[in-house]
Amino acid sequence: MKHIPDEGRPAPGERAAGIITALMLFLCIAAVAVFSWQRSLDPTIDLRDTILRLTGSQAGEAKAAEVQYSFAFDTREKPGFALYKGNIVKCSKSGMMFLDKKGVIQRSEGIGFDDPIVKTNGSRLLAVNAGSTEICVLDGESIRWQDRTDDPILNAEISDDGYVTVVTSAKRDNNVVRVYEQHGIELFRKIIATDFAVSAGVSPSKKHLVLSAVATGAVGPYSRYRFFDMEGRELTEVSFDSSGDLMPLFWFNSDDSIFAAGDDAAAYIDPAGKVGWKEQFRSVAGADTAGDGRFAVAAQVDQGAVLNVYTAEGKKEISVKLQGVPKGLDAVSGMVSVYTDDIVYFYNDRGINTCIYNAGEKIQQVHLFNKKQAAVITEGGITIIGI
Repeated sequence: MKHIPDEGRPAPGERAAGIITALMLFLCIAAVAVFSWQRSLDPTIDLRDTILRLTGSQAGEAKAAEVQYSFAFDTREKPGFALYKGNIVKCSKSGMMFLDKKGVIQRSEGIGFDDPIVKTNGSRLLAVNAGSTEICVLDGESIRWQDRTDDPILNAEISDDGYVTVVTSAKRDNNVVRVYEQHGIELFRKIIATDFAVSAGVSPSKKHLVLSAVATGAVGPYSRYRFFDMEGRELTEVSFDSSGDLMPLFWFNSDDSIFAAGDDAAAYIDPAGKVGWKEQFRSVAGADTAGDGRFAVAAQVDQGAVLNVYTAEGKKEISVKLQGVPKGLDAVSGMVSVYTDDIVYFYNDRGINTCIYNAGEKIQQVHLFNKKQAAVITEGGITIIGI
């Protein structure tokens, strides 16, 4: 009996093509859905990154960064720099200048700085003159408030909510910490008599003042973190009391927990003031938060130089070997820059070196505007590069 195929029924080749087409359509819909979700969390997310994530593809050889603008400055002024609202703020003896990415002055303030400390929380800018007594807080248009301290300023910080903390020397004690609210009203002063204060900051919840200090013991100096309420009453403290265990730099997470780093170690302190984890290195070249709850550290270990990105739980999300000897690090959500004497390496949030910039001269600092653009500051020049 002769077999007669059903009319209208697709041939095997056509069925395979239909399945492939349906699968491709499904993947496209999934890619668009994932990209839309990630874009809602991070407006700077790139479609190419999303496709690479879905396919598991790896980036090829790192590309050379695109030089967009370059301009010079007078190194004799020994300026301090910060990024603020898309501009570069330069503080020096000649005053404070807000430069656009082409080096054109957009605004200036006649406040001179011999040894500037410049910090920003995104909406406001804090500028103090180390060794002097002037405090200045600015916004995008004007000076919001100013004050003077009784003794020379050693360090200062500004919180996300605009609270300012200033560490000064003291005539009768080791240090004094002043705490100001957003409008420049001084809330309280805390006298530090036994430790040596390094820096202080108000937590994101505005419930705590945290002081990073160096204490001295029988085995030598070590780092101590002291927690106070917003009336200056001490709540708790945590000490890294091994000899020479100094981790004076710290960064808050949104839940009031802390990442800390020093010359040869990094650690996590939970909101209750307890050490969650600590990692020791031969030396630390740089550290910074890489988004809330993530901490990037460039360090030397026995096997060479590494870039590690940790979660609050202590998991290494990224651990990659570095080229050359790292000198510093800057990070934003989705991008980490690590620089040597004259080269900057850019790593995405999967630890892939996507871009390289060879400055050809000694690099002083690298500041990331975002995951796509950075300012590289060398001895006498600033170069804006596209990543």
